[in-house]
Amino acid sequence: MGGSRSLSVGSLLAAMTVGCGAGTAVRPEASTVPAHGGAAGGLATPHPCKLGDLADCTALCERHHAASCVSLGLMYEGGQGVPKDEVRAAALYKQTCDGGEAHGCSNLGFLYETGRGAGRDDARAVALYRQGCDGGDAHGCGNLGFMYETGKGVTKDDARAVALYKQACDGSDAHGCGNLGFMYETGKGAEKDDVRAIALYRQACDAGEAHACGNLGFMYEAGKGVEKDPARAVTLYKQACDGGEAHGCDQLKRLGGAP
Repeated sequence: MGGSRSLSVGSLLAAMTVGCGAGTAVRPEASTVPAHGGAAGGLATPHPCKLGDLADCTALCERHHAASCVSLGLMYEGGQGVPKDEVRAAALYKQTCDGGEAHGCSNLGFLYETGRGAGRDDARAVALYRQGCDGGDAHGCGNLGFMYETGKGVTKDDARAVALYKQACDGSDAHGCGNLGFMYETGKGAEKDDVRAIALYRQACDAGEAHACGNLGFMYEAGKGVEKDPARAVTLYKQACDGGEAHGCDQLKRLGGAP
């Protein structure tokens, strides 16, 4: 089971063989937590709009409230309360990115990376993830780390991926912590360290990152960096399964547990 990345409207799962802990990192997606930026021109806004409130998000976005425009983009990207329109989402993300909103840059990068609402362009995605990361968006750092780990749009560089995953993790991105744990478990871009991997998987799992719960379950099942504990492994696989991680469900069934 590999790592994962920040999600906006779902996740793509890494391949996993039965009983095998390490795999390729999972696709990260767009940030789901827009920064609460102010309105252009110094106009005060009483609140950031609530994701899913179309009228409020639209009204505040029209007043150039960046965070509300990002939320509106997320709604169009996922078809949440509006007909799904990824082209409209891309336009909203571009508007906010051009205005200096880091989350908008990262989300736009994801659309370029996946070819959703914009022409597929890994190099452009890398530039936007970097812009988001440099602007303080931890999810953008994690997504950029994935590009370096997999060599998408950049020369593959595991050490650079590790540094970016650490930056994402330090910024409270649970997916970044889980992916960093995967790098320590496998010795990719960092000295192999199962104990460190366990700590990072636990940190990510405790923050709700289902893939990391599954990876931590494997460590307990295999006795990697920790004393073997099949019962604890079952509990963690169930936690991963309950969080929507299909491979966690597979492992749970293999060990005789009920999803």
